[in-house]
Amino acid sequence: MRTFQHKVTINDMAAIGLFALAAFFCLWNRTNSLMVILGFILIIVTIRAIDRAIHTKYILTYDDILKVNTGRVGRTKTILLSEVKAIEKRPFAFHLGKYALIEMKNGRVVSLQPDNLDSFLSTMNKRIVIKANKQ
Repeated sequence: MRTFQHKVTINDMAAIGLFALAAFFCLWNRTNSLMVILGFILIIVTIRAIDRAIHTKYILTYDDILKVNTGRVGRTKTILLSEVKAIEKRPFAFHLGKYALIEMKNGRVVSLQPDNLDSFLSTMNKRIVIKANKQ
């Protein structure tokens, strides 16, 4: 079993900062109850974004399953390696970083941001080749 951590990018940090500033602004200007409610909702969104950025894990199990745990309160996605059609490295907008794009045989795509992207891609490709050779 192999576990990869999520890479916290500048986009994640900017989103967390923006949500926190918006929550602060809404709670600072308590002109009506709608601003207070919006402020508390933005606090919840900020906490969820921090949880997702810090606690997301990508787990490759021995039975050729990729489990994506998106934080402590998030759902776990399960991807069978036998259903993977292609996996490649792609750049973010303005080339601020790179991510892994997994294309499934049914046409669905999944994007992942592991911390050590090259190691993740080589491990995934090895597992996919081994799985293809067994069949």
